[in-house]
Amino acid sequence: MLKQKRLHLFLFLALFLLLGRGMAGLAVEDAPGPPPAFPEREETPVAVNSGYLAYLPFVTSPPELLPWVNTQDRTAVQQHYLVEYMASEGVAPGWTGSHGSCNPGTTTAAFREAVLRRINYFRAMAGIPAVVGFDATYNSKAQAAALMMSVNRALSHTPPTNWTCYSADGSSGAGSSNLYLGIYGPAAISGYVQDPGSGNYFVGHRRWILYPQTRIMGSGDIPPQSGYPAAQALWVFDHDHMWGPRPTTRELFVAWPPPGYVPYQVVYPRWSFAYAGANFSNATVTVTRNGQAIGVTVSPVANGFGENTLVWELSESIPQPPGSDITFVVTVQNVVIGGTPQTFTYQVTVFNPDS
Repeated sequence: MLKQKRLHLFLFLALFLLLGRGMAGLAVEDAPGPPPAFPEREETPVAVNSGYLAYLPFVTSPPELLPWVNTQDRTAVQQHYLVEYMASEGVAPGWTGSHGSCNPGTTTAAFREAVLRRINYFRAMAGIPAVVGFDATYNSKAQAAALMMSVNRALSHTPPTNWTCYSADGSSGAGSSNLYLGIYGPAAISGYVQDPGSGNYFVGHRRWILYPQTRIMGSGDIPPQSGYPAAQALWVFDHDHMWGPRPTTRELFVAWPPPGYVPYQVVYPRWSFAYAGANFSNATVTVTRNGQAIGVTVSPVANGFGENTLVWELSESIPQPPGSDITFVVTVQNVVIGGTPQTFTYQVTVFNPDS
């Protein structure tokens, strides 16, 4: 009888360990992995002929870009959210690939357009120029990278060659992209801007989404299928423009949430203030609401991801949804620009676009 009990106990423990390993293999990220850092500079020729900008293999005539959103206009911000943000929801990916055969496949043009639309929603709100399109080569490499992340249920900017479905294109895509495991498509773009996770305290993924110089990106998306998790790779290194002159922006800085009215759905726990070339080593942040100071926790400064940026979190949460508009006054002091300390003050009004 004693031997039988021991045998039963042994079998139970063996089954528990086996199931535990199986569940661990199915785990997915609840936050994006670390963001890619600035690559080494490459010199890539850009042909300019007859009013057309040529990037091999991406060719487009200069688009009629909409200006950024006037975030001081509540109605304009509300309509931008309801029309642009919500329009990128619910588009079927139409993925043609396969995990089993290591085929990255493609997604539909309509789905890629939805991803681009979500990117440009955030850029228009932040007051920076739109991304004009996706490059076919960037898309292909990002797609291969996303497949590798999904198949291996892990994230890496430098995937090892012994990974399942490893490819040189996928490795190139992984090293040049924001990466997410567990969500894909427009939802992943919002996830990058939110930038959750303890290792993303400097919001590097957000900074690449909101890098003013970027004009071209690439997107790779794998939906959840056959027990494999969803994955997303967003190629963010626009080698033709990333080292070029900074374009005109609505403000001299790029903040998230930006100055003005902002829908509560896109106001995330981490707030950020970016200024090209600024020294934030001794910068401070104060935030008030109705004249009362709110506690803030400033994150350590980390450069090398888009523009230099200061990040902080508020000590109080924002109601979801807020019953009425909530205005915060943000003051960022001792921002050293060209050797001179400067102070910036702006207001953020969080509101419910559905009311």
